[in-house]
Amino acid sequence: MREDRLQVVLAANGFYPRSFQWQGQGLRVLAVDAISTHGAERRFRVRTPIGSFELGLFTDAGRWHLRRAPNWLDRAWARVQRMPRYPLPPWRRRAFRVAAPRPVVMAQPARREGYAGRFALVR
Repeated sequence: MREDRLQVVLAANGFYPRSFQWQGQGLRVLAVDAISTHGAERRFRVRTPIGSFELGLFTDAGRWHLRRAPNWLDRAWARVQRMPRYPLPPWRRRAFRVAAPRPVVMAQPARREGYAGRFALVR
């Protein structure tokens, strides 16, 4: 397993990673999928726009390491997750019709009728 030294920006609570620098590009953490502890190391499985990573934090030294980078399958899965769930072909899509504005109707005075006038007896 290859370990790279990382620059990680933590969330406001100071526990979870919010973004990190990897191979010269900044990556935003979309979600933290799992957290595990292995001795003095705390591991975060995070999801980014280009795939899933596993980041390791050595709590005694305060150093971050990349435990696992996404492979081609993880990158393909991330691309699939960004696509719309059920895209329709263009000829099946609904056209958005703008409704004509309704004419303003003057409020009519309410009719006075008894309570039983609104219901019918059905046998």
